[in-house]
Amino acid sequence: METFNLSTSQNVTLEFKIASVADRILAYILDIIILGLTSLIFSLVISLTAFGFSEWMLLLFLPVLFYHLLFEIFFSGQSLGKMIMGIRVVKTDGSQLTIGSCFIRWIFQLIDILLLGGAVAILVIIINGKGQRLGDLAASTTVLKINKQGKLENTIWTEIEETYEIKFPQVQLLGDKDIQVVREVLAVSYKNGYNTTTAQLVKNTRSAICEKASITSDLNDRNLLLTVVKDYNALHQLS
Repeated sequence: METFNLSTSQNVTLEFKIASVADRILAYILDIIILGLTSLIFSLVISLTAFGFSEWMLLLFLPVLFYHLLFEIFFSGQSLGKMIMGIRVVKTDGSQLTIGSCFIRWIFQLIDILLLGGAVAILVIIINGKGQRLGDLAASTTVLKINKQGKLENTIWTEIEETYEIKFPQVQLLGDKDIQVVREVLAVSYKNGYNTTTAQLVKNTRSAICEKASITSDLNDRNLLLTVVKDYNALHQLS
């Protein structure tokens, strides 16, 4: 499966799997099924009411029309079908997905998917090699595989024992995104083994975190990052 290098907020590059064409097609089919079932149930309900059928159908048409746009905006790049398939729309530069990017992708669906039954989208994705249809190219986005929790990173929260003592109170200078980066890097280092590449990745992350939080320590790189995550969680659980 093809991969995509995504830069984090700490200028650390992480590698993720690109969602396959099959994943995206199945997600789209699931969305159609969900919308179809919802529309059918809604139609049956309003047919039993005294309200005008045409007015209710108009109200139903609008959510269907804006379904993908609204879900990608409010659910961080995921429709229900994408959630089930474990894929997500992300910005190629690692920044947060914007309303503008979601809108561009939605507009281009008319060309990418609705015209020629999705043949244009499939062709562009295959040729492009970065999981991008025309809408993704225009919006600077791609679609990646994510973990079972529905995130590109592990959750920042971890369980801390009651007797745990905070070693670096300076971590209060860090934010959630910083801790997400640390968790991402640690996950990569454990998954891929502590080789030359991952060791350098961990070292670069340590340098960025220590500089931002003014941390000085003799702990090795990975243990320091683990301690930073624990301290951050401990501080926020106490607050």
